[in-house]
Amino acid sequence: MILQSAVESLTRLSDGELLLLFWLENCVLFVLSALIGMALEYKVTIFPRRDTLWIVSTMVCNTIITYIGYKLYVAEWVVFDFSVGILRIVFDIALIMIAMDLLMYLFHWGIHQIKWLYPIHAYHHRHVETTVYSLFVLHPIETFGFGFLWLFLLILYPFNAIAIVAYLSFNLLYGILGHVRTDIFPDFWVKNRVTKWISTTKFHHTHHTDEKSNFGFYFTVWDRVFRTESHAEKLSND
Repeated sequence: MILQSAVESLTRLSDGELLLLFWLENCVLFVLSALIGMALEYKVTIFPRRDTLWIVSTMVCNTIITYIGYKLYVAEWVVFDFSVGILRIVFDIALIMIAMDLLMYLFHWGIHQIKWLYPIHAYHHRHVETTVYSLFVLHPIETFGFGFLWLFLLILYPFNAIAIVAYLSFNLLYGILGHVRTDIFPDFWVKNRVTKWISTTKFHHTHHTDEKSNFGFYFTVWDRVFRTESHAEKLSND
């Protein structure tokens, strides 16, 4: 399998070469994110120079997290399933999304509730009018927090490698859509019985204007269960 061969080939690289490779990977993902942001809303996608240090630090942290994840794989703390069974792939994608959304919801909610932690998250909330770059404006502690949740989940269960790649691609795309101002989701989305449980651009925008609500990322279900949904969400779900 191509993916397995690619992962195994990394064992031939030194630690310095691994870090450089993972750094370049994060640079490519950043540029890709910026290009998608420009395609959706060119006029407002302006690089925030005052946040340069935060953006670079987030990319450095993500590089380190990727490096740690690979080392855990080499040490067999993390195990990947390289099979190509469609049912296994679909099941694992669903499992990752549900589990990560719950873990990130709890972490996100906790950051807002714990007084000594909130100042860390406040850097991100300086972006009330968000753009694609807001996705990368995070305190290093917060970036490592989300990253270690991801590594913790990988340690718990041998996820399918294709499912992991699919999830990480989806996670980046949804992070972008959650921070651009252009809402690509149709009006019926929040009223439909099925799609109303899937968050939208407006859902996360509401969190940036009302920090007491809408802590979820991919789904609205956790805000519904724990009663942290915004007033608008309550009306649409009733």
